[in-house]
Amino acid sequence: MTDSIPDFLVGYLEQRQADRADRVRTLLAGLTGWEQLLVHDAAVMGYVQGMRHPAGEPIGKDRQTITHVIDACLAFPDLYPAIKSLEASTERRETVEYFVQCQQPDDSWEQAGGTTQNPALVLQRLAAHRRAQPDFEYRVARRTTTIRVTTFDVADSEEQQ
Repeated sequence: MTDSIPDFLVGYLEQRQADRADRVRTLLAGLTGWEQLLVHDAAVMGYVQGMRHPAGEPIGKDRQTITHVIDACLAFPDLYPAIKSLEASTERRETVEYFVQCQQPDDSWEQAGGTTQNPALVLQRLAAHRRAQPDFEYRVARRTTTIRVTTFDVADSEEQQ
């Protein structure tokens, strides 16, 4: 029996690692600046708290962990400003819209009509599209738009300019 890993397995594992790294880079590049900040704050503080956790001690449930990480981020608002800014939100609105999409020849999907906030109505529209053009592929899509209004300190923003 040998202690070395076969070359084909080493190559496979290296390729898998490179693929995962590419997938992470692609995902992060697709996030908005705000989403990147939230991921940064939560991931870094989660890592820090995990490193500080005593070895052999039980790890809390997800909700306990989230509470612990958010609390730690709020304790250091200068280091984790995205989490801190959630407290400063003066207004938050969320709109959910449903619409029918039709598959295009290049396999992309395009909106095939107007939007509605009524899920039952979009299902009726989907059925009508399918009856009218049974050879086409249709599906229902949902778009959620969240608007956050936050205040900021004018003195801080002038310093940053």
